Amino acid sequence: MNKVRSPHGGKIWKWIWILWLVLVCLLSLMPTGSSLNHNVFKWPHLDKVAHMIMYAVMSFTMMKFLIHRGATQSVIYVLIFCIAWGIGIELLQSTKIINRDFEIADIIANIIGTFIGIGITKFLKF
Repeated sequence: MNKVRSPHGGKIWKWIWILWLVLVCLLSLMPTGSSLNHNVFKWPHLDKVAHMIMYAVMSFTMMKFLIHRGATQSVIYVLIFCIAWGIGIELLQSTKIINRDFEIADIIANIIGTFIGIGITKFLKF
């Protein structure tokens, strides 16, 4: 596969990725009372779908950033980063300071979303 090195595209994707990380952090670490009420939509496991979407976008934007920077083995970097990030967020949620629940199902949804984002980037040549 050809390496695409684009300094301007890389900067744009870098900032999109960083802004998305901040958004994921804010949404994931808000106290439960300040997040959306899950009963509003009446869909079972809607939060897991949200996790998949958040991590698909996170991995997609990180892949685009790394590809434009000419990084080799970007898939490995994205997998390690996104999985570690998701586990770290879940561990933070379990603390008394954050007052949220640690859920293995959230970690699984994050991992699935990570693979979706990588897949979109790699297989659809986005």
